[in-house]
Amino acid sequence: MAKKVDEKLLDRVEKLLVPVLEPIELELVDMEYIQDGAYWFLRIYLEKIGGEITLDECAKVSNSISEDVDKMIEDKFFLEVSSPGLERPLKKEKDFVRFAGEKIKVILKHKVEDSRNWTGKLEKCEESVVYLNTEEKTLEIPFEEIKKANIVFEFKDN
Repeated sequence: MAKKVDEKLLDRVEKLLVPVLEPIELELVDMEYIQDGAYWFLRIYLEKIGGEITLDECAKVSNSISEDVDKMIEDKFFLEVSSPGLERPLKKEKDFVRFAGEKIKVILKHKVEDSRNWTGKLEKCEESVVYLNTEEKTLEIPFEEIKKANIVFEFKDN
């Protein structure tokens, strides 16, 4: 079972990442430092601004920060730098704006109509409100009520 830890550590790693990412037009999507079984993992998810991130770019970032991160973390850990994948998390309001039209899943902090879990088409995000079209209705969800959200990948027939 995974255990989450230390937000201050993640803040320090993020400060370390910014000067590495900006010149090569990469952006931090998400980051987590977790224990999974006997092992610790620092997972960093990046994307290329206006394109697709390459394995070489992930390796460059990993090599650029690994020595400094080793000094910050006392535990033995694995550093993983990768793209966020097909079902990438949506963390910032600009993510919701960018992925309008996509199918997403959201977990809310509080129930709306007897549920905290909703899946539907992301209509838009305006003025800190996310508009989610479920099969039954369109929900207007205040951004601050979203605990977690991600893209739902669907295979499409040709």
